[in-house]
Amino acid sequence: MVDVVNGEVMHVARPEKMSACPVCRSEDLAAVTAPSELPALSCTLWPDRRTALSAPRGTMSLALCRTCGILVNVAFDPSILDYDAEYENSLHYSPLFREYAQQLAVDLVERHDLHQKVVLEIGCGKGDFLRMLVELGDNQGFGFDPAYEHDPGQPLDERLHFVKEYYSGPAHDVRPDLIIARQFLEHVDDPLLFLRSLREGIGDGANTALVLEVPNALDMLERMDVWDVIYEHPIYFTPQALQNVLRSAGFEVDEIRPVYENLYLIAEATPGAADSEHTSVESELEQAATRFAEGYQERLDRWRSTLADIRGGDLRAVLWGAGARGDTFLNAVGASADIPLAIDINPRKWGKHMAGTGQLIAPPDALMDDPPDIVVIANEIYREEIEKRLADMGIVTEILVA
Repeated sequence: MVDVVNGEVMHVARPEKMSACPVCRSEDLAAVTAPSELPALSCTLWPDRRTALSAPRGTMSLALCRTCGILVNVAFDPSILDYDAEYENSLHYSPLFREYAQQLAVDLVERHDLHQKVVLEIGCGKGDFLRMLVELGDNQGFGFDPAYEHDPGQPLDERLHFVKEYYSGPAHDVRPDLIIARQFLEHVDDPLLFLRSLREGIGDGANTALVLEVPNALDMLERMDVWDVIYEHPIYFTPQALQNVLRSAGFEVDEIRPVYENLYLIAEATPGAADSEHTSVESELEQAATRFAEGYQERLDRWRSTLADIRGGDLRAVLWGAGARGDTFLNAVGASADIPLAIDINPRKWGKHMAGTGQLIAPPDALMDDPPDIVVIANEIYREEIEKRLADMGIVTEILVA
């Protein structure tokens, strides 16, 4: 099916809504957001405005499973997703994120005694985090990701092995001491099946530890983080939901903790026996989902009004942060003309265009000759970092948090 937006043909998937939770198969699903059309791949970089405007779109319609506590896009269609080398979601150019990642790597190496061990990362991206784990503990690292591309700025390391494809289990003949998947499980439309396959591959008697990092859906609901609702995420995990799916898959959950100012959850688990009994959903979670449902449309309406004020005041606004949240913001509020430029510190994105709305992505220095009146950011935790960069460039401007 196709739509026409801004004069361009859009490929839009509109599958029938799923009637049961993909994790626990419960049919007790409560709607959280009304259906909306978003780019299917918010972090894919497009070579020009025309192709960016015609980027594939999918329907986003969040619901809460009242049985196991996950949030699920009941209109998800995996057939329109194609992760390739143009998918760029690395945050390692941010000093704040690098500090977090470095601290996490040090913590994992120390607590799991990762010294001259084997580490396997599923969904390794460009390999930045796996490289940290290998260098910190003189480990062997195996990374799997169809979007992997070698960074020519990084030296080759014979301890690192990258496979440009999805991980398909023990057939790769890797016997890891630790398996890690960061910002991956939320991209899997059947996480229970995936985790069961992973558990089967580990086998019984193995000491392999599993570490997962996923967006924190509970924090997203409580903070009304509406720009984190992206099509690539068919599943959003609350702490309770993450524990339920791990136990159902045959893992013993050692710890689930919020990290990175509560934006993410880290789960650490070891092989155990499957336990399909779920912890019941608490009323606080249902109330948070209800408030999010009410606030989602309010946030969109408020920002459409703000864009009208920017347009009416003949002000120049730019977006800082050409990642998933920024792309969702631009598309959800329809900011294709009111915010004509996106700024990002990741050089891999420069010269490319934003999915769905077509903004050119430029480096911060592009603002030097024509400073904007307003800088819009879609993630408040980077505000201080962005303010410092602007101050270093001598740019005085208003910063608005979307």
